[in-house]
Amino acid sequence: MKKLFSIGEAAQFAKITRRIILNYETHELITPDVKDGPSGNRYYTIDTLTKIRTIRSLQNLGLSLDEICDYFNNSGDLLPIVRRLEALRDELNLNIKMLYERIDQGFNQVEEVIMPEQTIYCRTEYAETVVEKTNLLRDTALEAMHAYDTSSAKCSYFTECPIDNPKKVTFCVVVSAESEGNNIVTLPATRAICLYYHGAYEGIPVSHHILIAYAQQKSLEPTGVFRHNFLEGPPQHKDKSKYITQIILPIK
Repeated sequence: MKKLFSIGEAAQFAKITRRIILNYETHELITPDVKDGPSGNRYYTIDTLTKIRTIRSLQNLGLSLDEICDYFNNSGDLLPIVRRLEALRDELNLNIKMLYERIDQGFNQVEEVIMPEQTIYCRTEYAETVVEKTNLLRDTALEAMHAYDTSSAKCSYFTECPIDNPKKVTFCVVVSAESEGNNIVTLPATRAICLYYHGAYEGIPVSHHILIAYAQQKSLEPTGVFRHNFLEGPPQHKDKSKYITQIILPIK
């Protein structure tokens, strides 16, 4: 049974070039298991090939070779890498969810969920029309972008309003958890029921009625507000029927 693989075979196995393998050696991520002959022919074991595949996987997640060295050597501060991968996971999960929603659009299926803790920049204003609310949310987003890190992969923009006073709207922009300053609030993780509404924002109140009815049916006590996570809207679609909004009713 063959136990050693040439650099060409290793490259073929990992679907990369010989130059990339040599670059891994330069960064001391791998070393040849055998160097033979006057030209220094390189040979690798299956363990080294498996490590090459791990390196490639970490690169595909966005890690640099220096960061991958720290990972294997258990050196340096790995927490920023973990945070970055968590953000990537959240972004993938959100995109997968939106794709499923696009496939299943039109079904008002209520789900019981746990909304994660979020740090937000927010401001509260009174607004009646969709146009007013849209403009105020854009203004709030611009303020947050200029003052804080808004690169979170989680839902970036949402609003909250009291159930009994929908004209009083809190406009929210997700910022990094380390943010501090005026208008910065940390929302705790909370239990909620939600559904995904497809269509123009003017039709959102229909989803409110569905959630209130579900809460009553299940003997759930709302906290008193609705939250609207804007997943896809004017930036992505000209056709309002393609908008996707997550309508959330936090419950006690």
